[in-house]
Amino acid sequence: MPLPRRPVRQQRVSLGGNVAIRHGAPWGAGDFYYELMELTWPAFIAVAASFFLLVNLGFGALYASLPGAISNAAPGSLADGFYFSVETLATVGYGEMAPATHLGHAIAVVEILTGMFLTATITGLIFARFARPRDSLVFSNPIVITTIGDRRVAMLRLAGMRARPIAGATAQFQVLETVILPNGKIYRRFVDLPLMNHRNAMMAIAWTLVHVIDDSSPLKPILDDPDQTLRLMVTVSGLDTLLSSQTFGARMYSRDDIRYEHEFVDILENRDDGTIHIDLTRLHDTHATAAETAPAA
Repeated sequence: MPLPRRPVRQQRVSLGGNVAIRHGAPWGAGDFYYELMELTWPAFIAVAASFFLLVNLGFGALYASLPGAISNAAPGSLADGFYFSVETLATVGYGEMAPATHLGHAIAVVEILTGMFLTATITGLIFARFARPRDSLVFSNPIVITTIGDRRVAMLRLAGMRARPIAGATAQFQVLETVILPNGKIYRRFVDLPLMNHRNAMMAIAWTLVHVIDDSSPLKPILDDPDQTLRLMVTVSGLDTLLSSQTFGARMYSRDDIRYEHEFVDILENRDDGTIHIDLTRLHDTHATAAETAPAA
């Protein structure tokens, strides 16, 4: 009789606002730490609490199965064994119940050692979850394509969502290119789109990324062919100047996200008192520069 096949795992992968489903990825038991880091806070707390309860129930059942091992505990009482286990694991020691036999002491030693590992592991996971890089950037929903002077350009903009600026911000803009080999096989690759301003020493306000669509641009033939699938990916990373940790952001765009012959509205205002005001509620707003037409890059 053939053994039942293990179900194929489906893994969700975030692609800057889009979601890809990966089939056949290894099961998470091989990287339990990463799986715990990926959990939401409510799910993580639920897993940690469940593990805590299971450990104490296991030791509590062991204590309850050894009458006389714990002084002042009712013989065979799972509740007393559980509460004594919690007090031992947490090294509280209220003094009402204590090991009364050598076997009881031996089990308590094992539990205390288990508690040391459990506390260190949970503490490390909590710190790691707080310290991991955070997505603190917001990207404009559309990409605009317009003509500035005699050059055709594609533009998008972004802004930080925290009060402190981002130091050494670096942006990368890529397009998914489909290549057909001489033998007819197809493969896809992300190709860099050069930016006029791929670095920002201190990103304190909004930042507009600009790519010139000239004859050498990998984006031009894809825009000119409406039958080709268009996928644009932008990633930005930098140093959070408050936390001294890496921050990042990513966004993927499709052909439907492009607005031709549009430009972004101005969201900066210089006040008479010398302050600069940024209206992030209008980060995605654009206005037409001429009648919308098909791309003529």
